[in-house]
Amino acid sequence: MKLIHNDNYKVALEITGCNGMEYPFYSSKILECNNLELLHAILTCGMPSQFLSPWHHEKRTQEFISKISMFETNLSVYDDGYLIKSPETEFLDASEKSVNAYYLGLIFTKLFSMKEFDVDYFLHTTIFEQVYGADSFTCNGRKKPSFVGYTKSLDEWSIWESTGKRDHAPKALDDAFNQVLAIRSVNEQAPSYAMACMTYFDTKHGELQGILRNASTGKKANITFDKEKFFTLYYRHICEIFDESLRRKPFDSVIDYIEGYLEIELELFGLNIDGTDKEEYLHRRRIKLGVPKDILGFFQYNKGNFSENNTITSIVDSMSLNATDFNDKSFFMGRDGIYFRII
Repeated sequence: MKLIHNDNYKVALEITGCNGMEYPFYSSKILECNNLELLHAILTCGMPSQFLSPWHHEKRTQEFISKISMFETNLSVYDDGYLIKSPETEFLDASEKSVNAYYLGLIFTKLFSMKEFDVDYFLHTTIFEQVYGADSFTCNGRKKPSFVGYTKSLDEWSIWESTGKRDHAPKALDDAFNQVLAIRSVNEQAPSYAMACMTYFDTKHGELQGILRNASTGKKANITFDKEKFFTLYYRHICEIFDESLRRKPFDSVIDYIEGYLEIELELFGLNIDGTDKEEYLHRRRIKLGVPKDILGFFQYNKGNFSENNTITSIVDSMSLNATDFNDKSFFMGRDGIYFRII
Protein backbone atom coordinates (compact mmCIF):
# COMPACT_ATOMS: atom_id res chain seq x y z
CA MET A 1 0.00 0.00 0.00
CA LYS A 2 1.24 3.49 -0.85
CA LEU A 3 -0.49 6.70 0.19
CA ILE A 4 -0.08 8.29 -3.24
CA HIS A 5 -3.27 7.44 -5.09
CA ASN A 6 -6.54 9.35 -5.00
CA ASP A 7 -8.26 6.28 -3.64
CA ASN A 8 -10.96 5.80 -1.03
CA TYR A 9 -10.36 3.29 1.71
CA LYS A 10 -12.91 1.48 3.87
CA VAL A 11 -12.98 0.30 7.49
CA ALA A 12 -15.87 -1.53 9.16
CA LEU A 13 -16.98 0.02 12.47
CA GLU A 14 -19.14 -1.11 15.39
CA ILE A 15 -20.35 1.79 17.56
CA THR A 16 -22.04 1.37 20.95
CA GLY A 17 -23.28 4.01 23.38
CA CYS A 18 -24.37 6.56 20.76
CA ASN A 19 -27.89 7.31 19.47
CA GLY A 20 -29.47 5.07 22.09
CA MET A 21 -27.50 1.97 21.11
CA GLU A 22 -26.26 0.74 24.49
CA TYR A 23 -24.03 -2.29 25.02
CA PRO A 24 -24.40 -5.11 23.98
CA PHE A 25 -26.31 -3.62 21.04
CA TYR A 26 -24.42 -1.66 18.43
CA SER A 27 -24.76 0.06 15.09
CA SER A 28 -22.60 -1.02 12.17
CA LYS A 29 -21.30 1.17 9.41
CA ILE A 30 -18.52 1.44 6.86
CA LEU A 31 -16.21 4.41 7.30
CA GLU A 32 -14.70 5.72 4.07
CA CYS A 33 -11.63 7.95 3.91
CA ASN A 34 -9.09 9.01 1.32
CA ASN A 35 -5.31 9.12 1.36
CA LEU A 36 -5.09 12.78 2.36
CA GLU A 37 -7.37 12.27 5.36
CA LEU A 38 -5.09 9.42 6.42
CA LEU A 39 -2.02 11.63 6.02
CA HIS A 40 -3.71 14.30 8.12
CA ALA A 41 -4.48 11.75 10.85
CA ILE A 42 -0.90 10.42 10.81
CA LEU A 43 0.58 13.92 11.10
CA THR A 44 -1.75 15.34 13.72
CA CYS A 45 -1.93 12.22 15.89
CA GLY A 46 0.78 13.53 18.20
CA MET A 47 2.65 10.72 19.93
CA PRO A 48 4.96 10.81 22.97
CA SER A 49 7.94 9.72 20.87
CA GLN A 50 7.93 13.11 19.17
CA PHE A 51 9.09 14.81 22.36
CA LEU A 52 11.51 12.27 23.81
CA SER A 53 14.57 13.81 22.18
CA PRO A 54 15.44 17.46 21.56
CA TRP A 55 14.32 18.93 18.28
CA HIS A 56 17.00 19.31 15.63
CA HIS A 57 17.33 19.62 11.87
CA GLU A 58 15.13 17.01 10.10
CA LYS A 59 14.09 15.23 13.31
CA ARG A 60 10.35 15.89 13.02
CA THR A 61 10.23 15.13 9.30
CA GLN A 62 11.99 11.82 9.89
CA GLU A 63 9.42 10.91 12.54
CA PHE A 64 6.61 11.62 10.09
CA ILE A 65 8.33 9.51 7.42
CA SER A 66 8.76 6.62 9.87
CA LYS A 67 5.04 6.64 10.73
CA ILE A 68 4.10 6.66 7.04
CA SER A 69 6.52 3.81 6.37
CA MET A 70 5.04 1.79 9.23
CA PHE A 71 1.51 2.51 7.99
CA GLU A 72 2.23 1.52 4.38
CA THR A 73 4.15 -1.59 5.38
CA ASN A 74 1.47 -2.98 7.65
CA LEU A 75 -1.57 -2.36 5.46
CA SER A 76 -2.71 -3.47 2.03
CA VAL A 77 -5.99 -2.78 0.28
CA TYR A 78 -8.55 -5.00 -1.42
CA ASP A 79 -9.88 -4.09 -4.84
CA ASP A 80 -13.10 -2.98 -3.14
CA GLY A 81 -11.16 -0.53 -0.92
CA TYR A 82 -11.16 -2.39 2.40
CA LEU A 83 -7.93 -2.09 4.35
CA ILE A 84 -6.35 -5.43 5.25
CA LYS A 85 -3.26 -6.73 6.99
CA SER A 86 -0.29 -6.77 4.67
CA PRO A 87 1.21 -10.24 3.94
CA GLU A 88 4.67 -8.80 4.71
CA THR A 89 3.78 -8.50 8.39
CA GLU A 90 4.02 -12.27 8.76
CA PHE A 91 7.80 -11.88 8.65
CA LEU A 92 7.80 -9.56 11.67
CA ASP A 93 8.66 -10.62 15.17
CA ALA A 94 5.72 -10.86 17.58
CA SER A 95 6.91 -7.79 19.48
CA GLU A 96 7.15 -5.80 16.24
CA LYS A 97 3.61 -6.80 15.33
CA SER A 98 2.35 -5.60 18.72
CA VAL A 99 4.12 -2.24 18.47
CA ASN A 100 2.80 -1.64 14.96
CA ALA A 101 -0.73 -2.56 16.06
CA TYR A 102 -0.39 -0.03 18.90
CA TYR A 103 0.53 2.80 16.52
CA LEU A 104 -2.20 1.85 14.05
CA GLY A 105 -4.65 2.01 16.95
CA LEU A 106 -3.58 5.58 17.76
CA ILE A 107 -3.81 6.74 14.16
CA PHE A 108 -7.22 5.25 13.48
CA THR A 109 -8.64 6.46 16.78
CA LYS A 110 -7.68 9.95 15.60
CA LEU A 111 -9.31 9.31 12.20
CA PHE A 112 -12.51 7.93 13.75
CA SER A 113 -12.81 10.92 16.09
CA MET A 114 -12.44 13.33 13.18
CA LYS A 115 -14.66 11.57 10.67
CA GLU A 116 -17.42 10.16 12.88
CA PHE A 117 -17.60 12.58 15.81
CA ASP A 118 -16.39 15.92 14.41
CA VAL A 119 -13.50 16.24 16.87
CA ASP A 120 -11.24 19.06 15.67
CA TYR A 121 -8.21 18.62 17.95
CA PHE A 122 -6.80 15.42 19.35
CA LEU A 123 -3.79 15.23 21.69
CA HIS A 124 -1.95 12.46 23.49
CA THR A 125 -2.11 13.21 27.21
CA THR A 126 1.41 11.96 28.02
CA ILE A 127 2.86 14.83 25.98
CA PHE A 128 1.80 17.27 28.71
CA GLU A 129 4.07 15.61 31.26
CA GLN A 130 7.03 15.38 28.92
CA VAL A 131 6.96 19.07 28.04
CA TYR A 132 5.40 20.83 31.03
CA GLY A 133 5.85 18.39 33.92
CA ALA A 134 3.69 15.94 35.85
CA ASP A 135 1.44 18.63 37.35
CA SER A 136 0.39 20.02 33.95
CA PHE A 137 -2.22 17.26 33.46
CA THR A 138 -4.04 15.96 36.53
CA CYS A 139 -6.58 13.17 36.79
CA ASN A 140 -7.32 12.83 40.53
CA GLY A 141 -4.48 10.35 40.88
CA ARG A 142 -6.16 7.91 38.52
CA LYS A 143 -4.69 6.59 35.29
CA LYS A 144 -5.29 9.17 32.58
CA PRO A 145 -6.89 8.34 29.21
CA SER A 146 -4.72 8.16 26.09
CA PHE A 147 -6.18 11.19 24.33
CA VAL A 148 -8.16 14.36 24.90
CA GLY A 149 -10.20 15.80 22.05
CA TYR A 150 -11.69 19.25 21.53
CA THR A 151 -14.57 20.36 19.29
CA LYS A 152 -14.21 24.06 18.66
CA SER A 153 -17.72 24.88 17.42
CA LEU A 154 -19.31 23.43 20.56
CA ASP A 155 -16.49 24.27 22.99
CA GLU A 156 -16.62 20.65 24.18
CA TRP A 157 -13.96 18.24 25.39
CA SER A 158 -13.93 14.50 24.85
CA ILE A 159 -11.73 11.66 26.09
CA TRP A 160 -10.49 8.69 24.13
CA GLU A 161 -8.77 5.48 25.15
CA SER A 162 -7.05 3.79 22.24
CA THR A 163 -6.00 0.19 21.96
CA GLY A 164 -4.59 -1.47 18.84
CA LYS A 165 -4.51 -5.26 18.65
CA ARG A 166 -3.49 -7.87 16.11
CA ASP A 167 -6.82 -9.65 16.56
CA HIS A 168 -10.07 -9.22 18.44
CA ALA A 169 -9.37 -8.75 22.18
CA PRO A 170 -12.56 -8.21 24.24
CA LYS A 171 -10.70 -7.86 27.54
CA ALA A 172 -8.52 -5.05 26.17
CA LEU A 173 -11.65 -3.22 25.04
CA ASP A 174 -13.31 -3.74 28.44
CA ASP A 175 -10.24 -2.34 30.19
CA ALA A 176 -10.25 0.71 27.91
CA PHE A 177 -13.98 1.24 28.53
CA ASN A 178 -13.58 1.03 32.32
CA GLN A 179 -10.81 3.60 32.09
CA VAL A 180 -12.91 6.24 30.30
CA LEU A 181 -15.92 5.31 32.46
CA ALA A 182 -13.99 6.54 35.49
CA ILE A 183 -13.74 10.12 34.13
CA ARG A 184 -16.46 12.51 35.31
CA SER A 185 -15.32 15.83 33.88
CA VAL A 186 -12.72 17.57 31.70
CA ASN A 187 -11.88 21.11 32.82
CA GLU A 188 -15.13 21.16 34.80
CA GLN A 189 -17.25 19.98 31.86
CA ALA A 190 -18.80 16.58 31.33
CA PRO A 191 -17.06 15.07 28.30
CA SER A 192 -19.14 14.98 25.13
CA TYR A 193 -17.73 11.50 24.45
CA ALA A 194 -15.85 9.10 26.69
CA MET A 195 -14.85 6.63 24.02
CA ALA A 196 -12.98 3.37 24.17
CA CYS A 197 -11.67 2.44 20.74
CA MET A 198 -10.10 -0.79 19.57
CA THR A 199 -8.71 -1.50 16.10
CA TYR A 200 -7.79 -5.03 15.12
CA PHE A 201 -7.45 -7.38 12.16
CA ASP A 202 -10.26 -9.83 11.51
CA THR A 203 -8.80 -13.34 11.76
CA LYS A 204 -10.82 -14.72 8.83
CA HIS A 205 -10.01 -12.16 6.13
CA GLY A 206 -7.36 -9.97 7.77
CA GLU A 207 -9.57 -6.88 7.40
CA LEU A 208 -8.88 -3.89 9.61
CA GLN A 209 -11.91 -3.22 11.82
CA GLY A 210 -12.81 -0.83 14.61
CA ILE A 211 -15.00 -1.04 17.70
CA LEU A 212 -16.02 2.10 19.60
CA ARG A 213 -17.82 2.07 22.97
CA ASN A 214 -19.01 5.33 24.49
CA ALA A 215 -19.46 5.63 28.26
CA SER A 216 -22.47 7.86 28.84
CA THR A 217 -21.82 8.89 32.46
CA GLY A 218 -18.48 9.10 34.20
CA LYS A 219 -17.91 8.27 37.88
CA LYS A 220 -15.18 9.98 39.86
CA ALA A 221 -12.09 11.47 38.27
CA ASN A 222 -11.78 15.09 37.14
CA ILE A 223 -9.26 15.96 34.43
CA THR A 224 -7.68 19.42 34.47
CA PHE A 225 -5.11 21.04 32.17
CA ASP A 226 -4.39 24.39 30.56
CA LYS A 227 -6.14 25.03 27.25
CA GLU A 228 -3.27 27.21 25.99
CA LYS A 229 -0.79 24.39 26.56
CA PHE A 230 -3.14 22.00 24.78
CA PHE A 231 -3.08 24.04 21.55
CA THR A 232 0.64 24.75 21.85
CA LEU A 233 1.44 21.05 22.04
CA TYR A 234 -0.95 20.23 19.20
CA TYR A 235 0.67 22.59 16.69
CA ARG A 236 4.27 22.61 17.87
CA HIS A 237 5.63 19.54 16.12
CA ILE A 238 3.81 20.47 12.89
CA CYS A 239 5.42 23.91 12.84
CA GLU A 240 8.81 22.31 13.54
CA ILE A 241 8.40 20.33 10.31
CA PHE A 242 7.84 23.66 8.58
CA ASP A 243 11.01 25.09 10.14
CA GLU A 244 13.03 22.09 8.99
CA SER A 245 11.93 22.62 5.40
CA LEU A 246 12.98 26.27 5.55
CA ARG A 247 16.43 25.19 6.71
CA ARG A 248 16.82 22.92 3.69
CA LYS A 249 15.29 25.19 1.05
CA PRO A 250 15.27 28.92 0.34
CA PHE A 251 12.32 30.98 1.54
CA ASP A 252 10.98 31.30 -2.02
CA SER A 253 10.00 27.63 -1.79
CA VAL A 254 7.22 28.68 0.61
CA ILE A 255 4.10 29.82 -1.25
CA ASP A 256 0.67 31.24 -0.50
CA TYR A 257 -1.69 28.69 -2.03
CA ILE A 258 -4.66 29.96 -0.01
CA GLU A 259 -5.04 33.36 1.61
CA GLY A 260 -4.02 33.15 5.25
CA TYR A 261 -1.95 29.97 4.83
CA LEU A 262 1.59 29.02 3.88
CA GLU A 263 2.63 25.70 2.42
CA ILE A 264 5.77 23.69 1.76
CA GLU A 265 6.54 20.61 -0.26
CA LEU A 266 7.37 17.55 1.79
CA GLU A 267 10.08 15.30 0.41
CA LEU A 268 8.69 12.16 1.95
CA PHE A 269 8.49 9.53 -0.71
CA GLY A 270 11.73 9.11 -2.61
CA LEU A 271 12.32 5.43 -1.94
CA ASN A 272 11.55 2.23 -3.86
CA ILE A 273 11.33 3.82 -7.29
CA ASP A 274 11.15 1.46 -10.26
CA GLY A 275 13.22 2.66 -13.20
CA THR A 276 10.40 2.41 -15.74
CA ASP A 277 7.93 4.29 -13.54
CA LYS A 278 10.29 6.86 -12.08
CA GLU A 279 8.83 10.02 -13.63
CA GLU A 280 5.20 9.15 -12.93
CA TYR A 281 6.07 7.90 -9.45
CA LEU A 282 7.93 11.07 -8.50
CA HIS A 283 5.11 13.24 -9.82
CA ARG A 284 2.42 11.42 -7.89
CA ARG A 285 4.43 11.40 -4.66
CA ARG A 286 4.69 15.18 -4.42
CA ILE A 287 2.76 16.39 -1.39
CA LYS A 288 2.20 19.90 -0.08
CA LEU A 289 1.60 20.67 3.60
CA GLY A 290 -0.26 23.87 4.51
CA VAL A 291 -0.37 25.65 7.88
CA PRO A 292 -2.19 28.86 8.94
CA LYS A 293 0.14 31.87 8.85
CA ASP A 294 -0.90 33.06 12.30
CA ILE A 295 -0.06 29.69 13.86
CA LEU A 296 3.36 29.69 12.22
CA GLY A 297 3.95 33.26 13.33
CA PHE A 298 3.14 32.38 16.93
CA PHE A 299 5.94 29.81 17.05
CA GLN A 300 8.33 31.80 14.87
CA TYR A 301 8.18 35.05 16.83
CA ASN A 302 7.06 33.88 20.26
CA LYS A 303 8.99 30.59 20.37
CA GLY A 304 5.89 28.80 21.57
CA ASN A 305 5.59 31.05 24.64
CA PHE A 306 2.42 32.92 25.41
CA SER A 307 1.40 36.07 27.25
CA GLU A 308 -1.87 37.72 28.18
CA ASN A 309 -1.78 39.74 24.96
CA ASN A 310 -0.71 37.00 22.57
CA THR A 311 -2.09 33.50 22.98
CA ILE A 312 -2.44 30.60 20.58
CA THR A 313 -5.95 30.06 21.97
CA SER A 314 -7.02 33.47 20.68
CA ILE A 315 -5.55 32.61 17.27
CA VAL A 316 -7.49 29.34 17.16
CA ASP A 317 -10.71 31.03 18.27
CA SER A 318 -10.45 33.65 15.54
CA MET A 319 -9.25 31.30 12.81
CA SER A 320 -11.58 31.13 9.82
CA LEU A 321 -11.26 28.02 7.68
CA ASN A 322 -11.94 29.32 4.20
CA ALA A 323 -10.91 26.21 2.28
CA THR A 324 -13.10 23.42 3.60
CA ASP A 325 -15.77 23.96 0.94
CA PHE A 326 -13.54 22.73 -1.86
CA ASN A 327 -11.99 19.65 -0.25
CA ASP A 328 -11.64 17.10 -3.03
CA LYS A 329 -9.56 14.08 -3.98
CA SER A 330 -6.42 16.20 -4.34
CA PHE A 331 -6.95 18.55 -1.38
CA PHE A 332 -7.98 18.06 2.23
CA MET A 333 -8.06 20.54 5.10
CA GLY A 334 -8.93 19.51 8.63
CA ARG A 335 -10.89 21.73 10.96
CA ASP A 336 -7.58 22.53 12.65
CA GLY A 337 -6.48 24.46 9.54
CA ILE A 338 -3.81 21.90 8.56
CA TYR A 339 -4.11 20.76 4.95
CA PHE A 340 -2.50 18.42 2.44
CA ARG A 341 -2.72 18.55 -1.31
CA ILE A 342 -1.30 16.41 -4.11
CA ILE A 343 0.48 18.15 -6.99
